[in-house]
Amino acid sequence: MFQPENQIYVMKNELVNVISSTILRLIFLALFSFFLFFSEVLFAAPLSSESEAIFDSKLDIAVKNISTRLLENESEVVVAVVDLVNYETQERDSRADALEEQLTNLLYEIQPNQVVPYFEIVYLRLEWKSRFPDILHGPLTEDIAKLAGADWLLTGTHKTNGGLMNVSLKLYDLKSGNLLWQTVVGSERTAENEEAESVLEEMLTEKIEQKSSELPFQQTAQVHVPNFSTPSQYRSLEQEAGVESKVEFPPVLIPPSVEENVAKIPQAMLKIPAGEFLMGSDLGDEDELPDHLVFIQSFYLDQHEVTNEEYSKCLTCERGHGGFDTIDPQQPVVYVDWKNAAAFCKAQNKRLPTEAEWEYAAKAGSETEYSYGDEISLLDNYAWLETNTVDLGHWGAKNVSTKQANQWGVFDLHGNVMEWVQNYYTQDYFSSVRQPNNPKGPIAPLDEKYPLRVVRGGAWGGRYAAGTPSGLRSAKRYAFVEWTRSFQIGFRCAKDVHAKIVTYE
Repeated sequence: MFQPENQIYVMKNELVNVISSTILRLIFLALFSFFLFFSEVLFAAPLSSESEAIFDSKLDIAVKNISTRLLENESEVVVAVVDLVNYETQERDSRADALEEQLTNLLYEIQPNQVVPYFEIVYLRLEWKSRFPDILHGPLTEDIAKLAGADWLLTGTHKTNGGLMNVSLKLYDLKSGNLLWQTVVGSERTAENEEAESVLEEMLTEKIEQKSSELPFQQTAQVHVPNFSTPSQYRSLEQEAGVESKVEFPPVLIPPSVEENVAKIPQAMLKIPAGEFLMGSDLGDEDELPDHLVFIQSFYLDQHEVTNEEYSKCLTCERGHGGFDTIDPQQPVVYVDWKNAAAFCKAQNKRLPTEAEWEYAAKAGSETEYSYGDEISLLDNYAWLETNTVDLGHWGAKNVSTKQANQWGVFDLHGNVMEWVQNYYTQDYFSSVRQPNNPKGPIAPLDEKYPLRVVRGGAWGGRYAAGTPSGLRSAKRYAFVEWTRSFQIGFRCAKDVHAKIVTYE
């Protein structure tokens, strides 16, 4: 009499078993697919001996090409090999270290007097870490090359796929920022290019031997020593503040009389009201602690980041060029170091905003992580960041003022590009603030060899997690050496309410 119920019970158990088995299979298939998809990233396949030989042969041709350019240049220049980063992660890894050492040594064998030795680059990285153990990021690629005394920078990316490796190499002139030469070195041999490469290698070898024979014989190669303390004939901002500067920068010349050379036209600036706010964050990083009450006097602030169109009208202002550069007139100008950013603002009788002014404008009366609140899901409305750029395959900064402004009408204080501010950086500055009214920041750099300046705002993407929601918080602080020129960094100007405005027409 209980048989029907038993049959139902058995059928239920069988159904549960089938469903459980199906779910487990789906989970297994999903995990297996995930493993197959990411195995190339997680476990980079080693190169076969044949692929390695092909790669070394092609790399040798690239080295001879670079050596030829060094020899043919009118003046003797020094090249540094820095940051052949992983293409997928845009970070350094063990393969990057090996490639940089291999490439540097190959160049050094041919032109020892014009190549920064690999150990110098390693030393500079270690020195940076010892001087700034609390700063999460290392020095930028350009910083390392310049500190090593290089004139040219050889950089790029590497990518391994199925045991085959491709390395993209780019050679830059550090002074002008111009791309001098580029190539891709691969570990795959094709019949079409084998003969052409053989002819090219023979031609380059002959040219190097011919040029080398014209140079005076040197018994011992002179190891290039980084120049940290060359005195400058121009007074720097540090010297004006009574602090001796030991880093030389190219002079940025400002017209003797701005008013004689530019027309007076209205600027796209906003008047930021005076008021008090809590600067810093007790929930943020260590250098944001503690939050503290600050009063800010009313000031004017650019409504958007300085664009390429605006910056190009300053004939005495310099900038660099490189990967993820901006070229559209309405994109924010990037690859501008702190001194050129300050010079651009000064030429219009403006200045860079202080760190306190910048954060005050970014918070716009709020006490939340972002100007509009704490919800990360709403960031897309106000900011260009990784989720609406890199994750969708779109790299680089976007045109200014294309996202919503904050409550005070200012655009892009969250994301797009990070922004230089006036202050020197010290990690514990907030805990020692003695200026509750309009604080100007430390009067001297943390380290005279590496004068760090504060950068704010986060970016569309790139390194140092600058494009993540955490990197875009109003209180988030970054620190970069003031000669840094990066695709992640731009700026905007501020001015005192009673100062006269001038601009470029």
